[in-house]
Amino acid sequence: MKPYQDCGPITSGLNRAFGNKEPWQVAAITATTVLGTVWLWTFINQDESLFVRGKRQFFHLVKKLPVVRRKIDAEISKARRDFESEISKSCNDLSWSLELPANGLSRDEILQLVDKHLNIGHYNWREGRVSGAVYGFKADLVELITEVYGKTSYTNPLHPDIFPGVCKMEAEVVRMACTLFHGDANSCGTMTTGGTESILMACKAYRDYALETRNVQRPNMIVPRTVHAAFDKAAQYFKIHIIYVDVDPKTLEVDVQAVKRAINSNTVLLVGSAPNFPYGTIDDIEAIAALGLKYDIPVHVDACLGSFVVALTREAGYKIKPFDFSINGVTSISADTHKVCKSIFCQLLYSVYNKLSFSMVLHLK
Repeated sequence: MKPYQDCGPITSGLNRAFGNKEPWQVAAITATTVLGTVWLWTFINQDESLFVRGKRQFFHLVKKLPVVRRKIDAEISKARRDFESEISKSCNDLSWSLELPANGLSRDEILQLVDKHLNIGHYNWREGRVSGAVYGFKADLVELITEVYGKTSYTNPLHPDIFPGVCKMEAEVVRMACTLFHGDANSCGTMTTGGTESILMACKAYRDYALETRNVQRPNMIVPRTVHAAFDKAAQYFKIHIIYVDVDPKTLEVDVQAVKRAINSNTVLLVGSAPNFPYGTIDDIEAIAALGLKYDIPVHVDACLGSFVVALTREAGYKIKPFDFSINGVTSISADTHKVCKSIFCQLLYSVYNKLSFSMVLHLK
């Protein structure tokens, strides 16, 4: 009887192919085949398509061409010169301090120097004419804030045992915000340094939660193309692949069906804006939250721009679409208080996602 006579066609073919090989050759070929297959599978099975990755690599190589590199360098140099020129024009009457002074300045000298620097520039920001930077200027409010800052400048909320009153005030502000946004008794939060940090903290928490509960090794989050740039920062900082979804050309709200199609087993977060920065429209948070419930994915609402203005507008009787914790499925919200206080005073993000160790984030700016 011939060897391998009763084997199947595949096994017989393999036996014939490896029949004259040394054992070490068989092992080497097998290992190379397995590793190559794993590499090919990993290369193909990524969140970004081959087309997107190929396009990025193409432009990466094109930018290395001398003629293209010179053009890029020229544009960067021009932008730098324009920026320096604009700053120089505004500061023509001021000297530049490049090292510590030999002698300290007096109180009056410091205040005069600060006043002199604050009075340069040509934007009329005190009358609220620079939307997105300063939201009004009221002398009595500035006086109050300045006095509060003065009284609390040396306190540190990281030490509630030393400053229990500061801890109490923080807790009260958090609870007021939770109540305003219809959070239940389980909603909670903490203060951070600004809207961007609140978004960063939320993204990191959801990434870590997905790793802990679902062992998601390559997390992604699905966001509207109109979402705030802080989500791009979070994606870069915490290695979260960001999937952009276009908005409907008529409503200028995120295409919820496109969000649904983008969801996969690695999705750790869905995001909606209330409202977004480019158009001021509020995404369909109810529909996004429904997807979150269906696929067991957290939903974050970025209300940094609208925040209390949106909530209080609704309280004033205007028809505003639901966007907060009154919607089942919304797990966290970020919201700037300074958009309504008309001063850069504080901002917050909060959550009622009971499975998470973090909840609401309220941050001072």
